[in-house]
Amino acid sequence: MHHTAQIAATIRRAGAADSAALAQLRWLWRTSERGEVGLTPAAFEAAFTDWWSARQSSHVAYIAEHGGDPVGMAWLAVFDRIPQPRDLGRQAGNVQSVFVLEELRNQGIGSALVEAVIAEARTRGVGYLIVHPSERASRLYERLGFAETNRLIHLDLDTPAAAARE
Repeated sequence: MHHTAQIAATIRRAGAADSAALAQLRWLWRTSERGEVGLTPAAFEAAFTDWWSARQSSHVAYIAEHGGDPVGMAWLAVFDRIPQPRDLGRQAGNVQSVFVLEELRNQGIGSALVEAVIAEARTRGVGYLIVHPSERASRLYERLGFAETNRLIHLDLDTPAAAARE
């Protein structure tokens, strides 16, 4: 088994001042690795900053830095669940947009980012976390305690087949 040397990265909760760096990471991931087209980097940064400023309480970002440069991110999206008699303030969370620059992957940065998101979720009293990992990332989540379940089913409303059913 090949082990890559771990690099030192700082993981911290991102704030409004990190919006440009987070937008840059998101734009890079979606355009370079997913082949998406759309807004220019500058237009995306402005739209992203507006989007996040309206969602500061429900979307928490963590950023990884190496040598002072942003190299990765992870998000926790928290949502309210329907109250029940024993618990009126139920919440759940989605782990979203976990991304590390390709040249720095497999060095523990992704795990550290997800661990920060898990800690944040615990602090907030979130009842459970959901993640929709890529095939490549599934082992990372399993190592951190996530498990597959057959109790969750999914309808992708963004696919052409789903739109045709409307």
